[in-house]
Amino acid sequence: MTTPTPSTMEMPEQIGPFLVKEQIGQGGMGVVFKAEHSETGQPVAIKILNEKSSTDSNVNERFTREIDILKKCQHPNIVRSLGTGAIHERKFYIMEFVENGSVADLLKKKRKQSWQKVIGCGIQVAKALEYAHGKGIIHRDLKPANLMIDKNGYIKLADFGIARDMHESALTQTGKTVGTLAYMSPEQITGKSLVTPRSDIYSLGCVLFEMLTGQPPFTGENEVEVLFKHIQEEPPQISVLAPETPVWLSKLIHSMLEKDANERPWDAPFLIMKLNEIPKKVEAQEERLLKSTKQGKSLLTAKYDKKERQKKKKKDSTNQKGAFYEQSWFLILTLVLVLGGIAGIVQYSRSEGRLYARAAEAMASSNPSDWTRVEGDLISLQTRFPESQHASEITGWLDQIGMHRAERKIETNVRFGRDPQSEAERLYVEAQQFEKFGDRLTSLEKYEAMQHVLTNDDENRPFLNLARQQSEKIKTAVGSTSDRTEFVKEQLDLAAKMEQEGKTIGSKKKLQAIIRLYGNNPEFDSLTEQARTQLKEL
Repeated sequence: MTTPTPSTMEMPEQIGPFLVKEQIGQGGMGVVFKAEHSETGQPVAIKILNEKSSTDSNVNERFTREIDILKKCQHPNIVRSLGTGAIHERKFYIMEFVENGSVADLLKKKRKQSWQKVIGCGIQVAKALEYAHGKGIIHRDLKPANLMIDKNGYIKLADFGIARDMHESALTQTGKTVGTLAYMSPEQITGKSLVTPRSDIYSLGCVLFEMLTGQPPFTGENEVEVLFKHIQEEPPQISVLAPETPVWLSKLIHSMLEKDANERPWDAPFLIMKLNEIPKKVEAQEERLLKSTKQGKSLLTAKYDKKERQKKKKKDSTNQKGAFYEQSWFLILTLVLVLGGIAGIVQYSRSEGRLYARAAEAMASSNPSDWTRVEGDLISLQTRFPESQHASEITGWLDQIGMHRAERKIETNVRFGRDPQSEAERLYVEAQQFEKFGDRLTSLEKYEAMQHVLTNDDENRPFLNLARQQSEKIKTAVGSTSDRTEFVKEQLDLAAKMEQEGKTIGSKKKLQAIIRLYGNNPEFDSLTEQARTQLKEL
């Protein structure tokens, strides 16, 4: 427990219905106390600005922003905000108390964690990041000390003190280094560009690296040395420091630690998918190794037994004890193979049935996070049972997950002002803009054109499926007599009407949309020119 400073000793004995018990943390801005409800005994944590910080307008603004961010982030893997207030002009907020310490405390007890536990932790943190990033929040200080563990072993992301809300003006702009050195991304260190969600993925990679190997990816005698290594050096190989780690997990973490943010895993949902796949790959590998042996013997022993059987067969043949198919060894071997084959088929079928039942239950859910949880099972089913009676259904489910992930990618790119990352995404977004504007005929043409200009590979397939889905919806909703020219004329008339009604901003946006969407199409030159004229008159 951190020793209180004189300013923290002034903390009152009670805040509202909560009795303050002890100080449990201290940072640059404030102090964290454990408190209990006076009637129910419910434990909570209270973070309050220290006396010095309470007079700093920038610190107050940042503290307010932290409170606002916590209010936005209501997720099982993020510490919950319970209320806010101020006492003697010092702001505070109340949050849930997480009783089992942090991942940092866990690493003090045991430096290296099992790869299974690391995957579990990684998935939970990635889910928290998926939610926060979806709200436009980048944490920027992800480290073991900020990953709390509750009594059930669930991870909860805490301390959004330097988090950045992409929807708000950043208090720490480009050129300002913020974060914790051992887990800070290269772009945070250099300050040459704004951080992105992939900065949090880098920090998570550092945490997972440390949990596996017992040390952060970069260490040094001083801060400058550590910062330099983050920017210039490659981390040690996990396979050397923790050889028991599955190769797929090692590769994934090393990809999270790429210097170039564009080379890291795209986003948190992709990370969750990859982490979920690893146990399935390990299980499949173990099954292959098991099948390579017979009755628990090693491959070497199996080969030796085969040679012995061949010698025995030759000897029996030389002694002329009868045809080989009359020999007892042949009858016994045949029986073993038949019984073994039947048992293998039964076990194989049960394995398929178990995986399918689990996947079917999850895919029936309306919650996409349930779908991604069984994505590894679906991939395993598709790979191991390509001729299954459920093959087409499994492919459909995988497409469903891919489409959901593609939609989330588009939403994230739009939210963070990023350009589409592929031609398929660009074409889909372009068609989607026409549809949102109301010109469903043009959007239909563009959706259907995608089927002809793009190959149906793994990268394009989700967007092609989305385009087919939207095409069917539009065909159902509109008839074949739709006229794009008439539609644009109607929009021009509507813009003029909005102007007459005093809705100048709405009219301006509609005219700008007409120019943006149709300005490069000669068919609409006269109409877009009319839109420009109306826009000038506003």
